[in-house]
Amino acid sequence: MFGIDYSHNEWVKILLYLFVGGTAALLEWGLFFLFYTLMMAGQTFSVVTVTVLMATTLAFTLSTLYHYFLGNVLVFNSGSRYKRGKELSLIFVVSVTGLVFNLVLMFVFTGWFKWQPMGSKVLASCIVVVWNYLSRKKWIFK
Repeated sequence: MFGIDYSHNEWVKILLYLFVGGTAALLEWGLFFLFYTLMMAGQTFSVVTVTVLMATTLAFTLSTLYHYFLGNVLVFNSGSRYKRGKELSLIFVVSVTGLVFNLVLMFVFTGWFKWQPMGSKVLASCIVVVWNYLSRKKWIFK
């Protein structure tokens, strides 16, 4: 980036990943709030958990696409370990696993603990980001 080779500097990669992940998280939280608000308009309290899970899925999916493309530009060397098709398949597996973690956490936080949805979303995202980075670093990209 900007003519600087930082491909072997792990600290720079982590900082860039935090930037990419941070902006993706802000996007995800904003989309979650938007989708949740739109879906809850005129709904009863009994559908809150379903609405939370649907809004979580939509927001997570869109922010994951953003994260994948920006992460390939700034952080990871796309195509360096696997051909593009296999890389995308692995990203899909990691992302779906992250989504499942996200949904389980959202169900527990909002369904069992009755926590507020937006705060639950932020906490779930903070937990899942660790999975996302480590799995991409270890299994997908160099």
